[in-house]
Amino acid sequence: MPSLKPFKGVIYDTNKIEDLSLVVAPPYDIISKKLQNDLYSRDAHNVVRLILGKIRPSDTARNNRYTRSRDFFKSLLEKGVMTRDVKPAIYIYSQGYRFEGRRIEMMGFISLMKLEMGKNAVHPHENTLHAPKVDRLNLIREVKANLSPIFILYDDNSHSIMRIMKSFTARNRPFIDMDVDGVKHRVWKLDDSSLIKKMDKVIRSRETFIADGHHRYQVSLNYASEVASSKASPELAKNSKYAMAYFVEFNEKILTILPTHRVIKDVGGMSASDMLRLLEGSFIIRKASSLEGAMKKLASLRNTHAFAAYLGGNYYALQLKDARSSDRVMAGKPKEWRRLDVSILHKFLLEHLLGIRDQEDNIEFVKDPKDGVKLVKTGSFKAAFFLNPTKALQMKKIAQIGERMPRKATYFYPKPLTGLVVNKLD
Repeated sequence: MPSLKPFKGVIYDTNKIEDLSLVVAPPYDIISKKLQNDLYSRDAHNVVRLILGKIRPSDTARNNRYTRSRDFFKSLLEKGVMTRDVKPAIYIYSQGYRFEGRRIEMMGFISLMKLEMGKNAVHPHENTLHAPKVDRLNLIREVKANLSPIFILYDDNSHSIMRIMKSFTARNRPFIDMDVDGVKHRVWKLDDSSLIKKMDKVIRSRETFIADGHHRYQVSLNYASEVASSKASPELAKNSKYAMAYFVEFNEKILTILPTHRVIKDVGGMSASDMLRLLEGSFIIRKASSLEGAMKKLASLRNTHAFAAYLGGNYYALQLKDARSSDRVMAGKPKEWRRLDVSILHKFLLEHLLGIRDQEDNIEFVKDPKDGVKLVKTGSFKAAFFLNPTKALQMKKIAQIGERMPRKATYFYPKPLTGLVVNKLD
């Protein structure tokens, strides 16, 4: 139940940057090395230099990816490539895309939100890791800005905020209108204080959930605490109590969650036949002739607990025979958590049945099943397991009961672009 606050966003000047699609980027945590290089080459002003600068062998405490981000941000402002809006506003953000044959528009708004602890805090659903938090904290210390919004879902069964946004956008032209990777992105500035107050009133009375950006949220809390106990300027101390967030209504008609698949490096010397033998007592195993066939079978089993697998050069569909068997292994967890496919995969199938280490250095996460198969074919990985997507209501329930999902349990699509608007803290 955070409160909203309009802000003077820092945006690219379209008089200096004619094609904004060349300077925006996805969130930092889904940028591969290959994509990082591609973004660097697209335009000298691409925001990737702010959010995920390259590491150099010559880096020192005084000259590194974080200090270079700071200097790059400063140069963008000094050259007028990025400018700060004169009036505080919130930024309505629409993403139009096609998924499974239908056209979807996900409309939300970017605003500052008050960072809260305890009962007024937003609900997380994933645990955070130490290394990414250190990385993002080092960055915000140098740049002193929120570069990417935290993705927040809010309850609003009456759709009151959506009606406000639809009415406003119908009467006004967006200042950003572009297509990136098959998604139409449009952004409007809303600086009407009476409308913002109405939206704030709704948000203050609703439950809110972190869809994406758990590390950024925790780092914002840590940074605010750090600044409060330092000799920072009063302006920085005040502004660091807020973080930039992208708010979207919790509406399954406009939310798309994709699965993230698992590729295993070390299977303890087991052969494919060894693994199948250990699984056959708990799973109905069906062999498929191709990856496409295995994935179609997996999709047809989405209302059960099922997985697809690539083992020893063959494809399989694996359907859990009886959830009570996996329940017993995870008896210390609530039923909602035990019945997540990602929980069954990690805790029951991998750890309990196969004895495979569920550790970060042993599991690679991929979005495209073909990439998982390729990794196994190289010989550096031994097995790939594919999942159906987690349902939005499952995520919500887990967050409400105070639990955390296994990592990479949800992949919301499309991701909000970074570089549309930045919140400068000083």
